Amino acid sequence: MSIQKIVDGFVKSGTTATGSVTDTWSQGRTTYGGMTAMLCLMAAEQLAEGRSLRSASIGFVGPCSGELEISAEVIRAGRTAATVRAQLKSELGPGTEALFTFSSNRESVLSQPGERADIAPPDANTPPVPPFPGGPGFTQNLEYVWVSEATPFSGHDSPSLRSWVRMRDPESREHPLSLLCLADALPPAVSASMTDRAPVSSMTWMLDFYDDKPTTENGWWLLDATSEFAQGGHSSQDMTIWNSRGECVAKGRQLITLFV
Repeated sequence: MSIQKIVDGFVKSGTTATGSVTDTWSQGRTTYGGMTAMLCLMAAEQLAEGRSLRSASIGFVGPCSGELEISAEVIRAGRTAATVRAQLKSELGPGTEALFTFSSNRESVLSQPGERADIAPPDANTPPVPPFPGGPGFTQNLEYVWVSEATPFSGHDSPSLRSWVRMRDPESREHPLSLLCLADALPPAVSASMTDRAPVSSMTWMLDFYDDKPTTENGWWLLDATSEFAQGGHSSQDMTIWNSRGECVAKGRQLITLFV
């Protein structure tokens, strides 16, 4: 199902929207985190008054499935910036809590671009592959082309993963909500150092966007995740997203809980 069909399936009433997501976007017993974050953004954007998304702070507080209810409220709005809170819950209880910062461009004498990635995007002859055998259900909606030597559960010395990722559905690749939806598509970076699959779950996720209107070619985004800490059943990782031109469009952090 395309992102637009999912969005259109939600019934909006004021600042609240209700609807559901097909099981094809599942991640274990919950809906894929990138999808729930995207739905929170869908609700929050209605209150942003045309400002661009600059930062997102997401808390995955519990599993969610079935009928979903999303609500949003403005915390504060100034002349150029606005902070909006969004909450998603289901019959299982609170699922995702999100805080979004929207801001318009302003003139500035400063110009410091993010780090570049000089890796060519896949061509038409490069076959996408699953992220790993038996991956979560939501991965069937995405295409992966690995760039890193390590892959999930390969027992590699370096806990770092890098892959080109795009929506399998061509229509969804150009949707303005698609980037946030697939930004969490990589398995946790620490899985590269693991040899067997084990339950993992995202707890918090923060993203800063460097471009007010990020674009790429053929739907491909280069995602990188590097674990910087893993101890006591938790891992903290750094995340980066580049477009097909090698321009850095977002940086993030994520805290993951590990049941291994």
